[in-house]
Amino acid sequence: MWDKKHDVNLIVRNDIPIDVGLYAWFSKVDEELIYIGKATGSGGLRRRIWSQHLNPLYLECRKNKFTSKDAFQVNNPVIHNDKIGIDKSAFRKSVARKYSLLAGNDSVQYLKKHYMIAFESYGDLSAIEIADLEKELIIKMKPKFNFSHNRIS
Repeated sequence: MWDKKHDVNLIVRNDIPIDVGLYAWFSKVDEELIYIGKATGSGGLRRRIWSQHLNPLYLECRKNKFTSKDAFQVNNPVIHNDKIGIDKSAFRKSVARKYSLLAGNDSVQYLKKHYMIAFESYGDLSAIEIADLEKELIIKMKPKFNFSHNRIS
């Protein structure tokens, strides 16, 4: 699993399959596994990785979704459609919170500079089976940016 890691600066949209599956982010420095995610919706891995994690315009503008943890991005706003936007991707948001990054371009550029990605297609598994596998791997491997599942173990 995760045999082929991709430099996010070199990957193009069509390199990412539209199949459902799992993906993982790794540090470029020491290849530490830092996040595991699932892609089970329409568009699969490509939509999740390319259109959400790597899309600087994938922003949350609904104020009721902001928390006190988002203070840096709210107080240093990126305006999107005449509203304050914060990172919407859970992984990107977690990284931005830890390193006090602006939403959008700054957080995406940080991912590209510091991390690599790997992905595995699981077209033969159901969404529930993929979610179960994701949870099992997170509990076993404890990536530092998977907060919710790390509390389970």
